[in-house]
This record gives sequence, C-alpha cells and structure tokens, in this order.
Amino acid sequence: MSNTSEIPMPEPTNKRLPLSQYQIISFDVYGTLIQYKQHILSSFKPLLSRLPTDSPLRNSTPLSPHISDSATTGDIEFLKIFQKQEDTIKLELASNPLRFDKALQEIWRRVAAQLGVTTTDEEVQRFGSEENIKSWPCFPGSIEALQVIQSASSGHKLVALSNIDKYATDLTFAASGLGNISWSKVYTAEDFGTSEEDLKLADQRKLEALLGYAEEVGCSKEHVLHVAQSLGHDHAPAKKMGISSVFLTGDGPVWGKEGESRMAVEKGLVGYGWRCEDLREFSKLVKQEEQS
Repeated sequence: MSNTSEIPMPEPTNKRLPLSQYQIISFDVYGTLIQYKQHILSSFKPLLSRLPTDSPLRNSTPLSPHISDSATTGDIEFLKIFQKQEDTIKLELASNPLRFDKALQEIWRRVAAQLGVTTTDEEVQRFGSEENIKSWPCFPGSIEALQVIQSASSGHKLVALSNIDKYATDLTFAASGLGNISWSKVYTAEDFGTSEEDLKLADQRKLEALLGYAEEVGCSKEHVLHVAQSLGHDHAPAKKMGISSVFLTGDGPVWGKEGESRMAVEKGLVGYGWRCEDLREFSKLVKQEEQS
C-alpha cells in the first residue's frame, strides 16, 4: 500500500475555489493521462537481457515490498539512462529537432552503445514505430473521467499539454481515445518553442502557453486549474507561476516517489490544492460538487 496519504498537504498556491469556478482545466498528457514508463521498460527488456547478470540494470530488488507491481532498482537506473539520452538528443538537435519516432530510434541506438550491447536495425525500427507509440495506453479510467469532467454543467474548457511533438501526440490521441474528448485546445512540443533555451525552460514554456490561452479566452489566472502527476515538471513551476493545481499520485508509488512527494511539501516547492490517487477520483470530486 502507498503511504502518500500520510504526507501533509502543502499550503495551496492560491485560495481553493469551488471546482465549478475553474473555467479552464488543463492536463499534462504523458505521465498523467498516458502511462508510458512501464511500456518503455518492456520494450527494452530484450536489450537489457544481454547485459551481464550482475549488471545494476538487472537488479530485480523491488523498491517497495508492499506494492505488488513495484518497479525494481534496476528499472529506476535504466530510466535515468533513458531520460538522460532523451534530454541530450533534444538539446543537441534543438535547431533541427527529430520527429518523435526518429528520436526514439536514436535513443535506442545510443542506449545500446552506452551499455555496450549489440542491437539490430529491426529492434531500432520497432522501438520507433507508429505501432509502439500507439501502444502507450491511458491510465485506467482516464477517458471516462475526462468525459465526466467534460459534461459538468459548469462547462470547463479542457486543455491538453503535451511535451511531445504533434506527430506522436496525434497517434497517441487516435489510439488511446483521447481524441474523442472535446478539447478546447491541444498544445504540443512545437507550441512551446524548440530553441535550446526553450527546451531548458520547457516546463515554464508549457504553462506560459496555457496562460496565453487563458488570456485569449478572457479567463483570469485564478480560474485556471492544472492537473498533473509530476511534481518537478508541473507542480513546482505551477506554484512559481501562481497557477492552482491538482496532484494525481497515479503510479508514483510504483516508482518510489513517496520520498520526493514528502520533500517537495517540506521544502515548500509545491502548492497543489487537491491530491487524488487518479483522474477518476478527481472526476468524482467534480461530479459530487455539481450534485451538491
């Protein structure tokens, strides 16, 4: 069992309003709506199996003995390597970014080279294929929860914030069902700028785009609510920019995020006003308030 509920709530960035008063509700896509980490790991398992059995990346010790699907120590070490390669490629190619499928292929090649294991062109192509991108699913119940929020009588404008390019986001939306939601706006990586400075400030640029949209439709900042899982990429910058937010713990406990969650609150880095296990729980709050 997760002990996230034992972590104190932070001081809210802004005074909490009734949920019906938020005119815009935005959602981070990858990591909040789309579950991708486990699928990346699964894709790389054949490659990792070629490492020596005593490799730290094959350490099968679970992070938590109390969570049945807990990530392992090796999983976490591998994801660090994957993330570093992804970030490096983005910065190297800022002036001429690779389309996401090509970026995935390059990540595979570089990870294989870093680990000193052989790979094949077929494996490279498979990881960067449309089929692989389309296979990343929504977290359970997310589509139904979005439909509940969308149908609320207060008429929230729903905004999707994707840090991945339009090519891959379109594939994901079509395959996962997110494309059936009546989004008022969908932002993709191209909308946040692709210069090296933009990429270094990507989390800020994402929320700047959100506030720009709010201004366009005549919505004040205090009536914008951002829903996300990542504390570092979403909730910390939301606090800095004065945006109210909802923290979805999601599969965070699987990846050993309780310590990070506690630290973020203790150091005053975040100011989310609601904390829910998943989008289903948040949608119930929206519905309950509407019915009260």
